[in-house]
Amino acid sequence: MKIHLLLQYFIFIYFKYIVLILTLAAFYANGIVFWRFYYCDCDLGNSAAIGISVAVFPLSLLALVVVCLTISLAIKWIVIGNFKRFQSKGLMAVDSSDVFRWLIANLLILHTASPFVLQLIDEFWLTATFWKMMGATIGTNTRIDPNVLLFEVDLLEIGDNCRVEEMATLLCHRFNDGGLKLERIVIPSNSYIQSRAVIFPGSEVSEEHVTMLPLTPLNPGEKLTSGHWQGSPAERVSIKTGKLLPGAATRRSTMLSERSTISVSGIV
Repeated sequence: MKIHLLLQYFIFIYFKYIVLILTLAAFYANGIVFWRFYYCDCDLGNSAAIGISVAVFPLSLLALVVVCLTISLAIKWIVIGNFKRFQSKGLMAVDSSDVFRWLIANLLILHTASPFVLQLIDEFWLTATFWKMMGATIGTNTRIDPNVLLFEVDLLEIGDNCRVEEMATLLCHRFNDGGLKLERIVIPSNSYIQSRAVIFPGSEVSEEHVTMLPLTPLNPGEKLTSGHWQGSPAERVSIKTGKLLPGAATRRSTMLSERSTISVSGIV
């Protein structure tokens, strides 16, 4: 276990410096180009040298984006492959080689390579395309902010015409019973997951036209139907009045009953 921790630390630190060097190279490339053309014997004036360096800057940023996202894709498919294979193993011990690979990929992709460049470009099409290439199923006209927390995207399915706002969390893993377990998350079409809402694996969004208001968690064992939901546990509310709709309290008690049953069965 200690060897795994040391390996994680050194791999993360070295990879972080590699990404930092690539980033600095991209941002300083235009300055290097300007110096090269301004001080060489090319008989170029200041205007021409500045123009060339300005033209190089977006190209260097594009190269940074392509390199970082390609590295992320390579790490995912080489180190992990398909997360469905991890899901089929059920509960994985925290000191197993599978969890070690999961941790390495998590550190290098989610905390180093991909978030910065996705937020730098901040385009819905790029974010959706990247996560599709990583293995996610994402419908048409679905918009996902670049800083949404995703990782085990082979287990993630998002329908058409959905919106997932900044800092929402759609991670398909949880640590319990002394190990790591992966489960699917399915978001039906026409759903709206607002900022910092969290969908935990083991929960269910069963119908279309669901809106999770900001900071709303959907806990394991809970199930949402169409409507607007807020709070923890999530309760259906009227978006116009902000009040609980009839039956919301019953729905809440049902959720708590389901969660209690899961906890008790887990202990047994």
